[in-house]
Amino acid sequence: MPLLKPRHQRNPKRRALPEYRTLGCAAYERGHKVTWCRFICTPIDGIGNCGRIAPHSIVGKTQAAIASYKAAHSAD
Repeated sequence: MPLLKPRHQRNPKRRALPEYRTLGCAAYERGHKVTWCRFICTPIDGIGNCGRIAPHSIVGKTQAAIASYKAAHSAD
């Protein structure tokens, strides 16, 4: 018994991504729809050009601690 159905018996619409998961990216070449961030744009206030939260603008605890340490010790 095969694990997959033959191609002609599969439902092609089942694999399609919902419309809310594919947004047009202004920074991606020719406006293709992408489902994840490509880290291309320069985020403004944490929001990318596509309108989603830009993951490359998020600063974690460790990154924030390193930045504050460098800021405190660079003034010396």
